[in-house]
Amino acid sequence: MRRDREEKKSREKKNKRSGTLSSGPHITLLSLLIPSNASTATGPHCASGPNFRSCGSRTSPDFARVAAVLRHHSAPVLLLRIESSDPAPEKIAAVLDLVAPRLQGKLHFDIITPGNQNSAAGAAGIGAAIRIPCFEKATEVTIRLLRGIGIRLPPPSGVFARLTALSLSHCRLDDQSQRDLGGAVSSEGCPSLRELRIRDADVVSNLAIRSESLRLVQLSRLEGIRQLTISAPALTELDLYACLLWGMPMVDIFAPALGTLRWVDFFRSSSVRFRAMPNVHTLAVFVMVYGYVSHSLPLLQYFTEARDVRLSLVYSSISSNDKLLVEAVKDELPAIEILFLRMSPSTRELKLQLEDHTEGRKVPCSSGCICYKPRDWETMNLSLVFLQKVEINNLSGAECQIYFVKRLLRWTPVLKTITLSFDPSVTVSEELSKELLSFSTPEICMEIYLHRDGARVKYSAAN
Repeated sequence: MRRDREEKKSREKKNKRSGTLSSGPHITLLSLLIPSNASTATGPHCASGPNFRSCGSRTSPDFARVAAVLRHHSAPVLLLRIESSDPAPEKIAAVLDLVAPRLQGKLHFDIITPGNQNSAAGAAGIGAAIRIPCFEKATEVTIRLLRGIGIRLPPPSGVFARLTALSLSHCRLDDQSQRDLGGAVSSEGCPSLRELRIRDADVVSNLAIRSESLRLVQLSRLEGIRQLTISAPALTELDLYACLLWGMPMVDIFAPALGTLRWVDFFRSSSVRFRAMPNVHTLAVFVMVYGYVSHSLPLLQYFTEARDVRLSLVYSSISSNDKLLVEAVKDELPAIEILFLRMSPSTRELKLQLEDHTEGRKVPCSSGCICYKPRDWETMNLSLVFLQKVEINNLSGAECQIYFVKRLLRWTPVLKTITLSFDPSVTVSEELSKELLSFSTPEICMEIYLHRDGARVKYSAAN
């Protein structure tokens, strides 16, 4: 027995030195990087270590080599990571079909577009559809394709029984799928799913997600939605980003356990319904400072007890001949901030993100625009007795912004910290930095961040 143990140890050491893959119960890492135009001279290589075994190929020419590696190793696969510049749907489907019954862990499938790839090669799979098999034993699946490549979901009989995390991006949900997306990710298709991420995708017009297990849902830049339904009693975090831009879809949400809501999207109370008002403690919303006003700021009236509120302010570009709008913006930039503070007096943490997402685009002036708001913010008195932490990013140094900071410090008797960060394109003078510091008190820690030589640095006074 002792001799047998010694021979076994000797074989294991030899395998480690030689880089071969000895027989074992599992392949715990299979990582494949397969440029479609690579040379065929180098085949799959395997290497083993003390705690894992890996089998990889960094120069395989096509998916046929990937399939060969999978056929060579019959053990269950715990991790399969594939990056390819070949978008051919039939080749992708063949590999997925081969690995589906053996995958007992994670799948990361990424179709990349190298900078030197010609447009014809990159568009080879556009318009076609990939049939996704049922990964019954997989725990995590991440699929990132090229926008325009379709996905056909498995039939209703297929159940992803162990799947806890699913991520789909840059794809199109094919109309010929035997099951709709909502049904596939709901409890009937993924009974153990806890995290769902879908972004940059063309989806069905009626997306209905009904899950007893979901804890996190992130939907970003989805096109085609006309009705969105989410019924998830265990959901604690919901991110919605740029999915409701066209036609104001109807939204129905049942998520009584929701604690974090990021709604960086259009919002209209007449088309959005929360069937069970959750106790949201972290809320992120956005607002167009002028122009189109269907922002998500009214959500503050729904969730007045939110302690951590993050507000993104989007400043659209305007043409120089719009004199009325120019003067209004010059004088009234803080009006939205004031409105926000009025609507959420119990806020404890405030983060303002000043953004410009529409550079070069002329924004029409509407009846609800900032141009028509009274100029009374400079004399307004607020009492923000709970606010303890403030962060303002992308400051331009405009006079109205500086004055707003000064007023804000007067309204916050228990404020502890305030962080001011200037836009990278702004040159901040020593005088301006000292002026801002002069607004503070010994009880408040004020930090100012500038950009110098491409780096973000903390301002430090000369003395």
